[in-house]
Amino acid sequence: YEGDATYCLKVHAEKNADSPNVHSIREHSQNDGTAFSGMASSQSSHDQSKLDEALVAVDIAAAPQVHVTYPVGENFDPGELDSLAVLDSSFNPPTSAHMHMLDMAATRFGARWKLLLLAKQNADKPVVGATLPQRLQMMELLARADSQGHTLCGVTAHPLFVDKAIALQALCGVGSRILLLVGFDTWIRVTDPKYYAEGQLQTVLAQLFDLVEIVVASRDSASAAAIGKLSMTEQEAEVRRLTDIVTRGRLHFLRNDEAMATLSSSAVRNALAAHDEGAAHAMVPACLHEFVAQHGLYQE
Repeated sequence: YEGDATYCLKVHAEKNADSPNVHSIREHSQNDGTAFSGMASSQSSHDQSKLDEALVAVDIAAAPQVHVTYPVGENFDPGELDSLAVLDSSFNPPTSAHMHMLDMAATRFGARWKLLLLAKQNADKPVVGATLPQRLQMMELLARADSQGHTLCGVTAHPLFVDKAIALQALCGVGSRILLLVGFDTWIRVTDPKYYAEGQLQTVLAQLFDLVEIVVASRDSASAAAIGKLSMTEQEAEVRRLTDIVTRGRLHFLRNDEAMATLSSSAVRNALAAHDEGAAHAMVPACLHEFVAQHGLYQE
């Protein structure tokens, strides 16, 4: 759940009052809960075409929306999303920490569904490494490995937190419980007044907590230099600095497992660039090993 921090550092002066359109691809797919096997090469062209369509379907100039890319087919009903834990990341590539953290948050806060969410545009990052369709394919492999079949994948064009919250509420419907998971390093940027016009921070936070609950996960200081040397206890204290008047009890802190907190996508990329597949495999779920190797990702 590294980086992608400054996408939330802008303020919209106005918000579209209309409910966002929510799209999903209606192509039949089977979720058998198994890890990915040798079908990647035979389906890659078809899959990429459909994912290209999904990426085109979301437009930053339009109302915020989440386009569901997995599961697809007649059996997917957004009306069932009564409680949803959301991990918004660049997934470049996904690591074992991504699903571990999402599973932990869903279990702790009682969310029945989970969503891996990719923003196709981030304010502070160009697209390097895996292409966006490849990232969506890797996210789908993670979701397919969920034996309960309760993990979804989606894409949005909007980089701002408030816009993502609007899109998520439109996806789930009013009254659904939505938990948006972020790393501590991202959260300290979200709440830093220097990134906002004078007096706008409280307005943005009020909008955010109206729409979703926020779960801030602890980060390892060695893998997230922006947080300095703050211990887990100090990170929690910083998160709880916001009063209940602002958060209305909708801000939570999640203590990540220390072993998982040290994993990062950048460490995986570095290992693969150094041709250290053993180190990379230790950080990446087994269901992604074949895909990464077949596409030669992060080798340069």
